[in-house]
Amino acid sequence: MVSKCANQACAATFRYWHEGKILLVEVGPAPPEKLDIYALRRLERFWLCDDCSKTMTIVSHPSGVLVVPLEDQSKPKKGSGASAAAPRDSAMGFA
Repeated sequence: MVSKCANQACAATFRYWHEGKILLVEVGPAPPEKLDIYALRRLERFWLCDDCSKTMTIVSHPSGVLVVPLEDQSKPKKGSGASAAAPRDSAMGFA
């Protein structure tokens, strides 16, 4: 169950479906290329509050699920990329 905004810097709590944005994100390691393209994938729902959803999105990354600025979602990260966005896992407000 989604309980708070996926942005760790935000304290907004989930109350109504019409507030913010629910995103369905593939989580976990990418399957090896030899697996069938129809292999089951693990999907989780994440919620961004109204304010955060205007400037951020959620992307799947090998290091975990990341909350990133909208303009950065298609740009490759330079360096380690760890300082730009912190991984968000299901242990932090999601069941």
